[in-house]
Amino acid sequence: MRNRILFIGGAGFIGSALIKRFLEDDRYYIYVLEPERANTDRLKAYQDNITMCQGDINDSATVLKIIVDNKIDTVVHLASTLIPGSSLPHFQNEMNNIILPTMYLMELCSENNIKFIYFSSGGTVYGNNKGNRLHLERDEKEPISYYGLSKNILEEMIGFEHRRTNLKYLILRPSNPYGYGQNIYGKQGIIAVSIGKILKGEPITVWGDGNAVRDYIYIDDLAEIVYQLVNSDIVNEVINIGSGVGYSINQIIKILDSLVDVDIKVDYVPSRGVDVDSLILDVSKLQTLINFNLTEI
Repeated sequence: MRNRILFIGGAGFIGSALIKRFLEDDRYYIYVLEPERANTDRLKAYQDNITMCQGDINDSATVLKIIVDNKIDTVVHLASTLIPGSSLPHFQNEMNNIILPTMYLMELCSENNIKFIYFSSGGTVYGNNKGNRLHLERDEKEPISYYGLSKNILEEMIGFEHRRTNLKYLILRPSNPYGYGQNIYGKQGIIAVSIGKILKGEPITVWGDGNAVRDYIYIDDLAEIVYQLVNSDIVNEVINIGSGVGYSINQIIKILDSLVDVDIKVDYVPSRGVDVDSLILDVSKLQTLINFNLTEI
């Protein structure tokens, strides 16, 4: 029997990579929910093999119809309007249009025995970390950005719904993904944004002194890991997904510098209060659940 999986917010960098991986397995029917205004260019290569559903997550009638009519087995929730630098007005919009509607979505999943997969954030829910200690899933969550706060709220809501209705869930906390398909002219993802700046001959803007440390994972590796987790019987777990290795922003720039024949310009500006000093994920739990290989940065 083929599994019917609905990706909410599946047209983005991560979602499109996941869809590409799941399409390699003919046991899956793929459905994607995106609003009319969404840019779905990343999915054009797969349009003959997926079902696009137009609508917003906050349109409960549309979401219900898609789930019931298509007999959805698994929901993968990737929708978010925030980035780590988002402010209070952006958070208020997220609360109304993503967070609160997700409560209704989780009820639907529970009532219809649907597995709910939530993409949280391995880079923001834990908060600040002095030193380079690896973060375990059981560590206290102390987000310092509205982005991290939004992820934390939804994690708590998932736990609540599980206790209340026995919702089957996975909370995935990925580190910083990079690779093909990422917007090199966007505002998020230091590797992609730096490549875009280099190509345009513009300086790379670095918040702080460049010593902030992050955990990075290649997008294909992330997609393979998520595929294995979803394709397993693993439920009701919170799982870090990363490399377990930290690189400072200065180290990333040095690696990029070694790959190009132009002088890279860097513009160091005062750090922001929303940026943590160090974030490296402990992936020992993940290693006990599945077998996987990682691409070196």
